[in-house]
Amino acid sequence: MFTPDAQYCQMMCTFHPRCLLFSFFPASSTNDITKRFGCFLKDSVTGTLPRVHRTNAVSGHSLKQCGHLISACHRDVYEGMDMRGVNFNVSKVKSVEECQKLCTNNIHCQFFTYATQMFGNARYRNDCLLKQSTTGTPTSIKMVNNVISGFSLKPCALSEFGCRMNLFQHTAFSDTDVARVITPDAFVCRTICTYHPRCLFFTFHTNAWNTESQRNVCFLKTSQSGTPSSFTPQEKTISGYSLSTCKKTFPEPCLSKIYSGVDFHGEELNVTFVKGESVCQETCTKTIRCQFFTYSLLPEDCKGEKCKCFLRLSSDGSPTRITYGVQGSAGYSLRLCKTEDSSVCTTKIDARIVGGANSSRGEWPWQVSLQVKLTSQSHLCGGSIIAPQWVLTAAHCFDGIPFSDVWRVYGGILFLSEITKETSFSHIKQLIIHEKYKVSETGNDIALIKLQSPLNFTEFQKPICLPSKEDNTVYTNCWVTGWGFNKEKGRLWRPLSLGHHQLG
Repeated sequence: MFTPDAQYCQMMCTFHPRCLLFSFFPASSTNDITKRFGCFLKDSVTGTLPRVHRTNAVSGHSLKQCGHLISACHRDVYEGMDMRGVNFNVSKVKSVEECQKLCTNNIHCQFFTYATQMFGNARYRNDCLLKQSTTGTPTSIKMVNNVISGFSLKPCALSEFGCRMNLFQHTAFSDTDVARVITPDAFVCRTICTYHPRCLFFTFHTNAWNTESQRNVCFLKTSQSGTPSSFTPQEKTISGYSLSTCKKTFPEPCLSKIYSGVDFHGEELNVTFVKGESVCQETCTKTIRCQFFTYSLLPEDCKGEKCKCFLRLSSDGSPTRITYGVQGSAGYSLRLCKTEDSSVCTTKIDARIVGGANSSRGEWPWQVSLQVKLTSQSHLCGGSIIAPQWVLTAAHCFDGIPFSDVWRVYGGILFLSEITKETSFSHIKQLIIHEKYKVSETGNDIALIKLQSPLNFTEFQKPICLPSKEDNTVYTNCWVTGWGFNKEKGRLWRPLSLGHHQLG
């Protein structure tokens, strides 16, 4: 592929499922015009490759496992560089900023080139060319005076489209398939669609699909209009949209959920004995080539407290097949998951809406709704995600209802009205109420919920930011969030910043 600099090449390597190392050839590094601005993505069984000297060439590692450094956002623009691809739209604009904004707000645009007022041919001055390619990167790059090129800022969450979060049960989208992958659910399918350069929407065949070879198949799709041309009622399917046009927040490529009773098939990388599925996932994450894993609980695969952890990979980063009803569990590496230090969290909190303003999706991603399902279902309490499998809430929520099997935990929700019988939720595995809590008293009103399975973190569902032990900052503002009434005798509304006050 071709990229304008080594940094963009490194980003492409980071998000490629097999790439561990890369080499970038700037124009000054080669006389071969076909290799200028070439970005070469490389894999290695050992994680290293022999070094060969080449003047001005740049090589390095992917940023897999590098936490907060992982980002698909690239804001740089490049003067004197024409990034070539399929030109599908041309318009007159006043500046490169306006051209980049047009690209960001065009559903098909991946990169652009702007001809400045100094461009040699007066006919093309101030032209903004919106471009695309099958890979999302330029098909070639040429040095041209008085032009500026750059990329769409959709991955920077600056698109004005906004998210289309709905998942359509028992509905199939038509139009052109750009790829197909195997995924355990529609949420993973949506994440893969979001990071695919051409995917705009998808249709997922569930495990109950009639044709065995198409079970768990995620069809990534596109269309000329940018939307599906038809919605076809189809049992055992789920359809939805890419989240690449989300505004203010962009979903992470992090897939943290572990699936019980499931086996992810793929190329065998290694087999090791570990204690527990979470340790198996951690082992996969620390093994940089590992993409997904299966933890077996079969008697013949266990020795004492430890069982076999199968570390696996594939050409596209997804399982080649998924088997259900097995003794064990499966999941993905966390090598693309972001980590945040306390200073980053503090910045995010300072930028949040306060003073009773309405909330937007992803503004309070740790907020969950705790609901009880008896003869009917209702929202009773809120809670905060503090870890993949833990939620913090109030002990009084469980007064008279200490039964874990009647509770449902919903994350990533903005409107309570979004919740239907098809909406996914988490079950409670363990309920821990403060040992000194008493119904008749106000103190010690705190409880911990352990979920049956870890949550799949996204920009709309992730843990609350907590200061580190070394953080001595004195915090003077606090926010209360949750679902309340929008007016007296009103109806339950969306997550709301109820107010803030100075701490005494």
